Amino acid sequence: MPRQLAHAATALMLVAVAVAAVAQSPDDRRLARIQNQLGWEQMTAERFEGAARSFQQAIDIDKNFEDAYYGLGRANMALKKFVSAIDALTACRDIYRSRAGKQFANQQDAQRARNDRLTEIDEQIRQVQAMPATLQQQDLLRQLNNQRRDIQNALTRGSSLSIDATVPPWVSLSLGSAFFRSGRMADAEREYKATIATDPRAGEAHNNLAVVYLETN
Repeated sequence: MPRQLAHAATALMLVAVAVAAVAQSPDDRRLARIQNQLGWEQMTAERFEGAARSFQQAIDIDKNFEDAYYGLGRANMALKKFVSAIDALTACRDIYRSRAGKQFANQQDAQRARNDRLTEIDEQIRQVQAMPATLQQQDLLRQLNNQRRDIQNALTRGSSLSIDATVPPWVSLSLGSAFFRSGRMADAEREYKATIATDPRAGEAHNNLAVVYLETN
């Protein structure tokens, strides 16, 4: 009986995911992008409460908008709401993970998804370029440009019906920092290692991992 209940629960969850996918439209994502952009503009101006509201509005429009969850996590970090930051950044990470193995029905759909992602990365790059020049900003800009290059290459080849589901290093890094601020050292260590595995040149992740080891002897 427990196994039957588990199968039923899984079936219901799959139905829910399918319904959510159908309900989401390109217009939803476009509207969500506007709110997301506003959120990052407020982050640059250090209006973190307003930024958090804008990111949440983007999520309310599009529940699968990974960039908005990332922004909400960063805003909550700035507000020292570390538990809320963990929740938002975990949701962002899980959205990326959920795409593993996803196959599009045809080449046109796959290419459209890549073009949409390039649009979003270009906006992220523009927002990061507007931030003060720091080592963290330069690292994030390098990672974004690397991801943009990889997607552009896949777009040019146009041979795959799947999209890369790797969790971006900046997501793992921010999640690790949220765990660290919450005193969850083992979780912070795991996320910093995930950052380095994806981007061995992530200097901040190496530094933060060293701090974790110092704190835990």
